[in-house]
Amino acid sequence: MGKQQDKKATATTDKFFVFGIDNDGKPRGARFAEYNQRALSYANELKLTGVFPASPAFSEIATKLPPGRLYSSGKAFVANIRRDLVEKLEAALVVPGDESQTHKPPKPTTDETNPGEPRVQTTSPITFGLPRTWDGIQPGHVVLIHESPADGWWESTVVEREDEILTLRFRDYPRQPKFQRHISQVALINPGPDA
Repeated sequence: MGKQQDKKATATTDKFFVFGIDNDGKPRGARFAEYNQRALSYANELKLTGVFPASPAFSEIATKLPPGRLYSSGKAFVANIRRDLVEKLEAALVVPGDESQTHKPPKPTTDETNPGEPRVQTTSPITFGLPRTWDGIQPGHVVLIHESPADGWWESTVVEREDEILTLRFRDYPRQPKFQRHISQVALINPGPDA
């Protein structure tokens, strides 16, 4: 029998947190290993707050959040949590000197043409997570890779970047093994006009 490894020693610190009271009035929250725009967009649809980067004091409290899951469909799993944990997290954000950056859902606005009626929110054709230049490629960005002339081009998520070598994973097939490509072997997707 071998020794069991200490799970605490191998655990990575989570860097991205979402929490709050959702559309149905239920307290929800999750922690993710890395910042992800798709997880933030989903959290904002639920009216939850995203925190990235988080201060050490906030991160210490937020480790009580359950781990979240991000699906290739763009949806995420954000578990139900206790209401008092939401209150503790909100209190940690308002402490003077806290350096956590919050990403709150946009406030509903009214339509100027029809005062009093809420504006219909539309989805922008601009996709997040797309780099504008090859030098701007970072983990979490989506790029295109050419698999073969028969298979064509596939969307892939950058997992890691070491100089000009990218470690990638197929976006739509996350269970496939990771692979590496040189930065000159990937194509960029048009991210839309500058904001």
